Amino acid sequence: MRSKQILEKDKTKKKLYKLNDQSSEWLAELVFMQDEQKFLEHLLSSHFLDLSTEKYYDAAKKLINRLKEVESIGNSTYDTIQVHNKHLATLIESSQLKGKKEFKKEHKQIEKDFDAYILKFNYCKKKIFKIIKDIMKVQKQKLLIKEQ
Repeated sequence: MRSKQILEKDKTKKKLYKLNDQSSEWLAELVFMQDEQKFLEHLLSSHFLDLSTEKYYDAAKKLINRLKEVESIGNSTYDTIQVHNKHLATLIESSQLKGKKEFKKEHKQIEKDFDAYILKFNYCKKKIFKIIKDIMKVQKQKLLIKEQ
């Protein structure tokens, strides 16, 4: 009976370690995405004059606002995952593994929120790249015309 309880605790701790690994991966990905966010902001600012034209102004304004929203969601998600990891560490270290079901439920919700954030970020990134690509095509065409 006692060995069965020990095996059950070990099994539960292994599952918790897997959850820890997953949430640590999320944090690493969020840090990388924060760097991407800075790159996108720099990309937009380096094409500020072109984005200010009538053709791109409304779309650029929406993208910048969306990028700020996504940044806020990303920061919030990062903070949530950090708190979640602290709870996870406490749960792993405690000899009693109470609250495991609630914790798994919380973990699943964070996973859904994280996945939703990634979708929003990738959508925003795709739109930014598209508009910058269009601007760069126009600039390249202007250079070709000047050379002739």
